[in-house]
Amino acid sequence: MIHYTRRWPLMIDPQNQGNTFIKKFGKKKGVLDVVKASDPSFMNIIINNGIRNGKWILLENVGVNLDPALEPILLQQKKEV
Repeated sequence: MIHYTRRWPLMIDPQNQGNTFIKKFGKKKGVLDVVKASDPSFMNIIINNGIRNGKWILLENVGVNLDPALEPILLQQKKEV
């Protein structure tokens, strides 16, 4: 799902089976950072580790409404330099 999607993968996982699989798979490869949506520094982790360094970011405990700062990232908007 991660390799073949043009958009970001979204997983609704009420039983935490997918969450457990992604954590095991990502940690085995050494490419996963797990961050909670309530963490005050989650945007820094996403920008520094996810965007700049190419690591996978698993954003947990996301509510119905997302932080508006995530919109450009999720839409893969790129600033031209």
